[in-house]
Amino acid sequence: MSKKKMFALVAASSAVMLMASGCASGAGNAAGAGEDSALSFQLSEPKSLVPHEDPGSQVAMATCANLMEVNTESQELEPLAATSVTSDDAQRWKIELQDGWTFQDGAPVTADSFAKAWNKTATGSNAWQGNGSFTAFEGYKDLNPADGSKPKATELSGVKVVDDQHLEVALNAPNADFPKLLSTSALCPLPEQAFSDPEAYEENPISNGPYQFVSWNHNEEVVLEKWDDFKGADGFSGGADKLTGQIYTAVDAAYTDMTAGNLDMIRNVPATMVSKAKSQLGEDSLYEVETGSKQYTLQIPEYIKDLRDPDLRRAISMSIDRESIAKSLLQGYATPSDSLVPPSLDSYEEGACDSCTFDADEAKKLLAKAGGFDGTLVIEHNSASDQQLVQAIAKQIKENLGIKVQLKPVLGTELQSRRNNQELDGAVFGLWGWSYKSPDQYLSQYETGGDGNETTGYSNKAVDKLVRSARESQNEATAAKTYAEAESLIVKDMPAIPLFIPTDFGLHTECADMKEVQGDLQFYRAGYGC
Repeated sequence: MSKKKMFALVAASSAVMLMASGCASGAGNAAGAGEDSALSFQLSEPKSLVPHEDPGSQVAMATCANLMEVNTESQELEPLAATSVTSDDAQRWKIELQDGWTFQDGAPVTADSFAKAWNKTATGSNAWQGNGSFTAFEGYKDLNPADGSKPKATELSGVKVVDDQHLEVALNAPNADFPKLLSTSALCPLPEQAFSDPEAYEENPISNGPYQFVSWNHNEEVVLEKWDDFKGADGFSGGADKLTGQIYTAVDAAYTDMTAGNLDMIRNVPATMVSKAKSQLGEDSLYEVETGSKQYTLQIPEYIKDLRDPDLRRAISMSIDRESIAKSLLQGYATPSDSLVPPSLDSYEEGACDSCTFDADEAKKLLAKAGGFDGTLVIEHNSASDQQLVQAIAKQIKENLGIKVQLKPVLGTELQSRRNNQELDGAVFGLWGWSYKSPDQYLSQYETGGDGNETTGYSNKAVDKLVRSARESQNEATAAKTYAEAESLIVKDMPAIPLFIPTDFGLHTECADMKEVQGDLQFYRAGYGC
C-alpha cells in the first residue's frame, strides 16, 4: 500500500451479498447431491473461540469481519466493515463504519461495538492474547501498569466514539501501518452479550463475519455455517455453506484422514510430507503459497541467565548446518535464513545475520570465548508439528558444540501460555509469521514492550528508537531502510536465531479451492469446487 501525506482508504461500491452455493459436500462430510456444500479443515484445539483471546485462530478469522481486510481477488487492503479510514499525520485517525451492518443475532454493529471490545482486550488484567495489538494506542500503559498493579483506567484514552458510525483513534506516535492493524482479529467488534454475560458468550460466540458458530465438541471438532446476511464482497469469504474444523494434535493424523477421504484442507504442511503427498494424493493436491511470510527461528529469553551471552548464541547459530538440513530432511522445500525477516519484506538485506553460516570450528571458538556452557540447552517446541526438524537441529548443536541439549515438546496452547507468561525453561523453536505484511510484524518482537516481546524480553534503546522511527515514516523505502538498521543492531545481540524460510504448502481435495492472503492460507476463504 503506498504511503502519501493523506492516508485514505475508502470502500468502493456497495458490498455484494454472498449466496450459498448449493453444491454437493466435500470429502469431510458425506452429504449427498442437492445438500449444502461442506468443507472440512485441519484445526488444533482452540484456546478460545473469541477472536481477541486467540487472534491467530482460523475460527476467529471466519467469524469476524474487521474494519479493514485484504481482498483475495485484488490482494489489496480494503475497507470491509469500515467505509473509510483516514489520517493526515498517521497518528490521529478517523474511522467511518459501513451503515446497516449487524451481528449474527441482528444487533447493530456500531462504533461502540469496536471501542468496548478494544478496551477489554487492551486491559492487561484480562490476559487476552490480542492485548499486544494495542501497544500503539494512546492510554495503553494506563491499562497495563508495568508493576502489575490495578489499571489506572478502564478505557483507552485514545479511542473516542463520536456517534454510532464514527470512531476517532489517537496513537502514541505516528504509525503508517495502522490501517493494516485494523485487519487483524484482535480488533474485531464484540456484541453486548460479550460484556453482559461473558461466560455464555464464550460458549456461543456471536460475531459479524461470513461464518457463524454452530458447535464446539472439544478435542473433536468446531462447526461453522455460512451467514447469509454477511455484507462483505466475494473476496472476503469462501464458497462452502458449512465448515468443519476437525481437531488434531499432530499433522500426521490429519494427513491420514485426508488420504482416507475424510478431510479437505491442511495448511503449514511440513516439507517432510510434501513428496509423500505428491505420490499418494497427486500434484494437484498441493497448493504452494506465493509469498514467503513464515520463518523458523529459535528465540532465546533474556530471563534465562545461562543463555544471555551473545557469543554463546552466535555459537549455537553457527553450529547448525542449515544448507544440509534444507537439502536432506526438508528435501529442498526450504531455504536457510540469513536475516530476522523473510526475503519477501522490503527491509530484507541478504546476509544481515553474519552468524547464520555453518562453521563448526568458529562456533567452538565462540563457545570458548563465552566461557563455555556447562548446563543443558533446553529447546521447547510444539509437540504437534516439526518433530523431525527440531530433532535434527538439536542433534547438530549437540554434536558440533559438544554441549547437552534437551528437547521439551508441549502442546501448542501450553507453549503459547509459557511464552506469554515468561515461563520458558530455555530457547523456543517455532514457525513465525505476520498478521499483516510489514517488517514491524517481525521486528516489533524485539522492541521493548512491543507486540510479541514477551517471548524474549529483549530490550535495546537504540533498537526501540529505530523501530519507532521506521513505523512513523510515511515513505515505504525510508521505512524499510530504517527497519534494516534496527535489525543490524538486534542481530549483534542475537535474541533470536534465524533458521529457515519454508516453502509454504497447503493440501486440499478437489472440492476445496484454497485461497491465500499475502502469504497466509485462510480456510474460510476457500472456494467450493464440487
